Amino acid sequence: MPGYKKFCYWVDFHNLKRVRKNLEEKGIELPDEARIPCRVLRTSSQIVYLAPPAWNGFCKRRTSWYRKSEMAEKFLIVSNSVLDLPSLERPVIILESDFTPDRFPSFDEMSQLIESKKYQTQKPPEWDKPDPLEREFYQRWFERSRINQAFDFEKIFLTHSANHANFLDPKFMVDRNGEKVPYSISDSIHVCSSCLEFFNILGEQWPVKYVVPCIGAVQFTHLPMDQYFEVRTGGS
Repeated sequence: MPGYKKFCYWVDFHNLKRVRKNLEEKGIELPDEARIPCRVLRTSSQIVYLAPPAWNGFCKRRTSWYRKSEMAEKFLIVSNSVLDLPSLERPVIILESDFTPDRFPSFDEMSQLIESKKYQTQKPPEWDKPDPLEREFYQRWFERSRINQAFDFEKIFLTHSANHANFLDPKFMVDRNGEKVPYSISDSIHVCSSCLEFFNILGEQWPVKYVVPCIGAVQFTHLPMDQYFEVRTGGS
């Protein structure tokens, strides 16, 4: 998707109202996304915002990290262009990338990633409790794209967990101009809730990270499967 670029701003209710008023003065509406956070990343959306209840929608368990994060109860505005308001913090910037990792971790390496104390401490209680409907969702997508492989949800869920752990306490990183840059440790069919990394709910301490969209973002947002995106923090 040539030229893809999104500017993401976390704001309180007061600044949300300021942004809305500024846009209304220019004749621009500010619609909301009510149920699926990643849909704000659609190329067709010029500007849109997420209110806190959206994180309790379709992906409630998968996005439970939001409710334990510093962003809890904040609003997220996602725009195709920079918002020029002095009260806003510098945005998280998402843009296309040609990054590809040299390798993914082994099963044993993923098991070690989730032993991280930081991961175990920050993990929400509901994270380890996927329901049968979620299993069916992943099985349907897996069998559609991995015709000759057996579906193993426990292995997929391990990858989901290890992927988040690698942004909290990274072991798989690349060097970018002298900086360590963590990356998603598997392809789209094996990662979950990539919105957490796209929007800096997880991995906000890293100036740059490489994030692959999860299968939900592929389905609901039409981001390309297995394509890495560069996520810059603070306009870095």
